[in-house]
Amino acid sequence: MNYEQELNNLRNAQKNAAISDLQATRDTSLSNLQAEEAKIRPEYAAQRSTANANNRVAARNFQEYLANTGRANSGIGAQYEMSRQNSLQNGLNAINAAEAQSLADIARRRSDVQNAYNTGLASANATVEANYIQNLLDQQQKQWERDFQQKQFDEQVRQYNQNRQDQLNRAFSSGGGSSSRKTTSNGNEETTSQEQAQSNDYQVKAVSSPASFSSKTAMKYYLNNIQGITSRQELDNAIKMGLSAGLMNKDDANRIYKTFGI
Repeated sequence: MNYEQELNNLRNAQKNAAISDLQATRDTSLSNLQAEEAKIRPEYAAQRSTANANNRVAARNFQEYLANTGRANSGIGAQYEMSRQNSLQNGLNAINAAEAQSLADIARRRSDVQNAYNTGLASANATVEANYIQNLLDQQQKQWERDFQQKQFDEQVRQYNQNRQDQLNRAFSSGGGSSSRKTTSNGNEETTSQEQAQSNDYQVKAVSSPASFSSKTAMKYYLNNIQGITSRQELDNAIKMGLSAGLMNKDDANRIYKTFGI
């Protein structure tokens, strides 16, 4: 799985987590408001019932008062009845207004909860998207750096191999053009010690690979860049390059030196 797919999966997981948290908060608030709203109508209905009952009791008490004082048929009773009805209506109107205000407050708070959910969702999405883009850019930068380092290393290896081949070509060319031989007592020719030393110096050594490597990368590097090296300086340079590039470790280097008898 590449890093783009991994970052996309992370983005989706973060969005789902944010949505889940916001929904849980919203649903809890809406549930509380619903429970609060369910108490409003019965509460104000009870207040209206109490107001009507109190009004009836007051009317009965006043009628009894008028009867006891011999003024049951007086105009006082009619005036009181009109005042009582007005007072009752004013009380009921106040109760109705308070009920409407309570219901409106519930509706407003319910709207606030939904708006908070929508705002939180938009903010969470924006944050997740911003993080995704930043992470994507960071990974792309790291990939570019890795590719650049690999190209540099490949170029170093190519240049090293080219220089090594050029040295061998110059050495063989020089040795072939200045060979001197002498004839032994039995008539056979033999190379001089100088020519023999030069030939031996550039002769490819027949050595086997070390018994083990720390990784396949180390083994591959050995087979491609070290096996067959003809001099100690070349061997040191090749091992140094492999260590600096992280293609082998110190144990690999020690095993290679032992293989070359060093």
